[in-house]
Amino acid sequence: MSIFETIKNAFGSKADTAAAEVVGPSQMLRDAGLDPGKLKFGFSPGSISVSGEIAVEADRQKILDVLAGTPGITAVQDHMTVAVPPAPVATPDAAGAVTADEPSVTEAGDGARSYTVQSGDTLWKIAQEMYGNGSDYMKIFEANTDLLENPDQIFPGQKLVIPE
Repeated sequence: MSIFETIKNAFGSKADTAAAEVVGPSQMLRDAGLDPGKLKFGFSPGSISVSGEIAVEADRQKILDVLAGTPGITAVQDHMTVAVPPAPVATPDAAGAVTADEPSVTEAGDGARSYTVQSGDTLWKIAQEMYGNGSDYMKIFEANTDLLENPDQIFPGQKLVIPE
């Protein structure tokens, strides 16, 4: 059986269109309330593979369940990745305090400050905020060699010492 016959058998053939409308995997996902816009599908006898980017992890199982329910499909291969969530937006509450995660700078004593890394931060960006000059990022890196191995690799949640 050729791959085209497999697809035809899994998703219908011209002879079947008189009895029922042929629906492809993208339309099946749309009908289930899912966005297939960034997904790609591959077919082999009795199986379908799905790759591409999904918005949230919760959609992964829904997509796999919809595709597994297709007549003629016995296996679904998952090659999907989850999109990176956007950075939180700071919004003031009723008292005017900001409720979203903001970069936190605190005094660490001995004239040094500490900074909690946020999503999207770079040492250059932090140095620009702290010193007014991004090229001073190596000062921050050198003060944090116990935590950092590479100035290009910092992660949200890390608490960095910001020397004067």
